[in-house]
Amino acid sequence: MINYYFDNANELRPFTHELEANDDTLPPDNALRIAPEFKDGYWTCEQNGAWILIEDNRNKTVYNIDTKESSVVDYLGKIKKGYTQLEPFEFCKWDIKAKKWVLDEDAKNEHLIKNNQNLKNSLINEANEKIAVLQDIIDLEMQESDEEARLKAWKKYRILVTRVDASDVNAVFPEKPQ
Repeated sequence: MINYYFDNANELRPFTHELEANDDTLPPDNALRIAPEFKDGYWTCEQNGAWILIEDNRNKTVYNIDTKESSVVDYLGKIKKGYTQLEPFEFCKWDIKAKKWVLDEDAKNEHLIKNNQNLKNSLINEANEKIAVLQDIIDLEMQESDEEARLKAWKKYRILVTRVDASDVNAVFPEKPQ
């Protein structure tokens, strides 16, 4: 029989010394006289005089279920509690019972409302700028043929935008005047 062991580089090696291994040879402490079994996704290790298979997730990306931060596994064994190999997506939270990422409606809605408010403010600012310039043109009697109608259209637009409820996730904004 041949003794098997892992050397310092974690390479599986047969131990044969100078003579064929037999009952009188002294192999390294972690050597066994039976060949280990190999299986994809597992690492063969000696435990209490027998080969065991330990889950090997090294170099796999895992995600913290609280922070969604990614990290790379650098240890043998099962993935640590609080981590998953499932990649999180935008507006998700970890469902402990289902053991998967699920859509976080509150976070999504909060984001949409914030975007709606930012858009509303931006559209009002743009309308204010257009109105100010058109009003100056008319006050100074420098208008061209359609500038009074454009001023009226922008003022109407500004009023319609201010009436939009930005806290509604399905808010619809009016079209800008030409």
